[in-house]
Amino acid sequence: MSEGNPIKLRIPRQDLPGFTAFPLSADGARAWVSALPVANAREVALRLKAVFDELNRSPAAPDLRHQLLEILRPALQVATQTLSRRFLNQPLVLPEEPRQIAQLSDQLYGLAATGYTLVALHAIRDRHSIQGTNPARLACEALQRALCLVGCKQLQAFQLYQDSDNRAWFTLHQLYTLAERQQLTQLPVIGRLGEHTTITATYAAPLLLACCKPNQLRQSDLSAIHRGLREWSHNVRVLPFHPSSGLFAIDLDSDQPPVYASAVSGSDSKQLRTLDTEPLVAALRRLAERDQEEGGKGLVFDQDTRLHSNILQHVIESLSSVSMRNFNRSPFRGELWVGVGLSSAHYHCAGELTFEQVLHGRDYEPSADARVAGNPFLVDQHRHDPWETINPRDIHQGEKTASPDEEAPGAIPIEPLVAEELLDDEPPQLSARERYPEYRVQAVNASPGGYCLAWDDDLPGDIRTGDVLSLREEGHGNWLVAAIRWISSLQGAGTMVGVELLSPGAIPYGAHIQNNQGGESAPIRVLLLPEIKLVGQPNTLITPRSGFREGQKLRLERHGEELRIRLQRQLAATATFSQFDYRVLRESHTDEAGEADRQTLPGSPFKSLWTDI
Repeated sequence: MSEGNPIKLRIPRQDLPGFTAFPLSADGARAWVSALPVANAREVALRLKAVFDELNRSPAAPDLRHQLLEILRPALQVATQTLSRRFLNQPLVLPEEPRQIAQLSDQLYGLAATGYTLVALHAIRDRHSIQGTNPARLACEALQRALCLVGCKQLQAFQLYQDSDNRAWFTLHQLYTLAERQQLTQLPVIGRLGEHTTITATYAAPLLLACCKPNQLRQSDLSAIHRGLREWSHNVRVLPFHPSSGLFAIDLDSDQPPVYASAVSGSDSKQLRTLDTEPLVAALRRLAERDQEEGGKGLVFDQDTRLHSNILQHVIESLSSVSMRNFNRSPFRGELWVGVGLSSAHYHCAGELTFEQVLHGRDYEPSADARVAGNPFLVDQHRHDPWETINPRDIHQGEKTASPDEEAPGAIPIEPLVAEELLDDEPPQLSARERYPEYRVQAVNASPGGYCLAWDDDLPGDIRTGDVLSLREEGHGNWLVAAIRWISSLQGAGTMVGVELLSPGAIPYGAHIQNNQGGESAPIRVLLLPEIKLVGQPNTLITPRSGFREGQKLRLERHGEELRIRLQRQLAATATFSQFDYRVLRESHTDEAGEADRQTLPGSPFKSLWTDI
């Protein structure tokens, strides 16, 4: 391997006269950790930050420094895991407090990684002064820990859809370069979960995560992939660069994640490496086949971590083939009206008809009995008193024989008119427009395949990648159906949301899932996307993510129409919706009322620019 370029790792000077947080010994560190206020994660994190910062600037033998860091590391893991609950699964544009907590967590990872880097550098430099332990083994373990911590920094940046810190990728590459030059990359090491790993496998995990298009994934999916890569990354090889030996290339002198090898095929840099993912892809395909045989439930790592089948397929596709943009973006300064969610898309594509109106006609009004049945606060539950099952003989008989008109002792009298109003009035309900609001969003650029939207903190903050959107341009009545494909939070530029157009329109239906006994479910909102011949897209059905699978029989219903179909191949799936190809089992029929009602829906929704592409 190349010995030409010097290692360029930034480390602080050990210029403090002494360490003051606790006695500089293993016993002192254990006593300090045991006194931490474990119920206050933020206070623990602040104390750990101060200790790491002081320890990094204090002189200490590399073996002692490593021992102290290993004692502090479990407290670091607990603190960062607890802090992550304060800034993950939050609004898309983070409020001030979660943003500060995320910065604190990032700083902890960085300071701890610097501490282990110091151990490795000093163990290599002062190897002859180390007694009682193998300097190469000490350096190897310290480099593996440092790589793992920098990888956690990168995971957090991916989960917040932010760019990595300056020099984060460079630090990762330089740590690996140091291990490579010391011939430590394949030495076995015990990882933080007790697993057997190597420096190459630890280094490869954040690289592979970057190759999986993290801005297209949800935070929980990124956590699951990161967890899985701890077990799978030993299948990856980092080799001397050759354009034909792997899909991805790494420049060890850059501050960049891996790129496609074809993009640097003409370079003669000696610091280029090939990231060979072929053995990993083969192993993941075997896992996917086994998962399909077991019903497609995904991979379960622990109680809180599951990798869903569609995300596993996303990983396989990302690591096995080159993905390029189909269309060029063009500047587009305009505003779009956006509806968020499948229910909202169903409402807008139906011409602002509620689900019940789609099923029963525009003039449908639920009866009083139906309104009561749908309101759990107005239904007489007829529940048996659970206390009666304990000892019925002990119940006071007067409670059973009391007259319903008899006033209870101490009861507060209520005016008859007031009582009538309280009993007769139904609770206020939101109108359909309030339930399915439209938001005005600024578009930054556009292509025939979608838009890039600037998302600010006045818009719904709970959107995620994979959510269904309905879109229409200002001055146009036709609603497009789209999906959020990626999210990026850029410093100084706000949050950008990449939207892919699925169809220039949709036909809303209620779907009844039919079972083998001849029964069927209550109607569920679905969208039928008509065929687009120009791009080779057949008729497809958008359904909620859960409850629908290949081979099911459905009865699609809307006022005056009925269509019986069988779901065939699942074409796409996100955490929110699935898209299926289907086969018609029985042609639809339409009565006069249904035909009249359909004329009130948006006319010719599929005449759009899509036909001119």
